[in-house]
Amino acid sequence: MKIVFFTFYYPPDLCAGSFRASALAQALSKKMANGDELHIITTHPNRYKEHCVKAENIEVDGKITIHRIVVPEHNSGILLQIRTFSVYAVAAYKLCKRLNPNFLIGTTSRLMTGILTGVSAYRLNCRYFIDLRDIFSETISDFFSRKSKILGSTSRLVFSFLEGRLFDKAAGVNVVSEGFPGYFQEQGVDTSSWSFFPNGVDKEFINLLLAKRNHSQHIKTILYAGNIGNGQGLEMVLPDVAKCMGSGYRFLVIGGGGASSKLINAIKKENINNIEILPPVKRDKLMAHYQDADILFLHLNDIPAFKRVLPSKIFEYTALRKSIVAGLRGYSAQFMADNVPNSIVFEPGDVEGCVDAIRKIENLDVKNEARDVFVKKYSREKIMNRMAEHIFSVL
Repeated sequence: MKIVFFTFYYPPDLCAGSFRASALAQALSKKMANGDELHIITTHPNRYKEHCVKAENIEVDGKITIHRIVVPEHNSGILLQIRTFSVYAVAAYKLCKRLNPNFLIGTTSRLMTGILTGVSAYRLNCRYFIDLRDIFSETISDFFSRKSKILGSTSRLVFSFLEGRLFDKAAGVNVVSEGFPGYFQEQGVDTSSWSFFPNGVDKEFINLLLAKRNHSQHIKTILYAGNIGNGQGLEMVLPDVAKCMGSGYRFLVIGGGGASSKLINAIKKENINNIEILPPVKRDKLMAHYQDADILFLHLNDIPAFKRVLPSKIFEYTALRKSIVAGLRGYSAQFMADNVPNSIVFEPGDVEGCVDAIRKIENLDVKNEARDVFVKKYSREKIMNRMAEHIFSVL
């Protein structure tokens, strides 16, 4: 058996997609027989220009062979991303054709890696499995609708058609959020056989021993770690919240992305001096910042598509035994209410609601017992092992 796994991001790239792909690859390799092969076709690290890490073109790890393709820098602009993905797609298909696999897997948040998987499977006459991490047709149409309703409607029709074709032909489809199937059912897609294996808590966070904080200290640290993009909308809420909270609070943002300049400009415009922005860091260094934080912060922009998602950051944050303040709506807000007792949720973009949540969270007891139940239930290793078993049952 020879399996090809398409994933645009893979470690040492730093993002939710790369961590998930790596965990799934490891789980699959453990269940493969002697002589079986798993080929990862990915890119050289390119997620953040602030995080430049070199990696080998070809890397062998047991049954796993990682093939990395050099792609142009994209800097998060749409046209540049199209060019970058096109380079990856052409090279990835040629490599896949040479490998001549029996089965394909594609993990996709922006649909096109899924399309690459489906087209390759059609051309090579083999079956494929899709791990769906986002609803591209809804996200992209929401984005275009801000500029033109006609453009938004057209893009939804085009990409909904592509999604429908891709999923109908797939041997199996998995979603990372239970908020996804309802949308596709409305589009006429049969989701009855779809699976649900969400993101989870990685080993690094399960075994992390956190130092006790001195709660009497004067300045409290509120930490956000992750992508700084239009989807997060940090510039809409963070500067005003920091201004309201005053010098007794320090806001630390660790990450990078296409909307970094918007956040920086908003901070300068309001002359905010209690927000610090650091570039993306490796997980071992990120742990030290988590140690120093008093409150963890999460925010998604108020876009209809984001009412269905379940951010991977929720799992990472919850494992840290820290208080969490999150600007969320829809499925993710309900998930936190049901599963994360050491959190307070406010409406996205609501500055007063965020300030109120921060003040309330400091008096909230962090329940380690509930956290331990959560970590046990959502261990990434266990989730990926079950997902690998499911993929092999489909195969």
